[in-house]
Amino acid sequence: MASALQRLADTKCKVVCTTHFIEMFSLGLLQDGVAGIKAVRMSIHIPESDEDDAVPLFKLEDGVASSSAGLVCARMAGLNKKVVDRCAEITDCLRDGKKIRPLPESVNANSPFQANVKSAIRLFLAVDCWKDASDEDLDLLKELVSRM
Repeated sequence: MASALQRLADTKCKVVCTTHFIEMFSLGLLQDGVAGIKAVRMSIHIPESDEDDAVPLFKLEDGVASSSAGLVCARMAGLNKKVVDRCAEITDCLRDGKKIRPLPESVNANSPFQANVKSAIRLFLAVDCWKDASDEDLDLLKELVSRM
């Protein structure tokens, strides 16, 4: 995702991307205020008494968030526990520099994604560095995304 965003910024394309994946910044994949990238965040309040709760303050602020609260928001929104747990596992691996273990093939075979979404995901994951991706790959990704 970081490479795709950087490539779009390099071509002077204006993009609004919302994500809880702040590791793009903390891992140095993107830098706020550099090469056309501008980070903003939504303010939230996480009560000290409950790490599984968050209160949105509906205020947009400059800068990278210190915590995404993405897993808290996902739990509050009622996302499937297995999905949230997998996200937590991946986030922990990224933070600790560990290898992310793939899901068993049987889980992937029962994916709820439509065929066009699977194709876009496969292409996105097949390109090692979207910053250096060919125009052909970018055009194909745009085409696949437009069909979603």
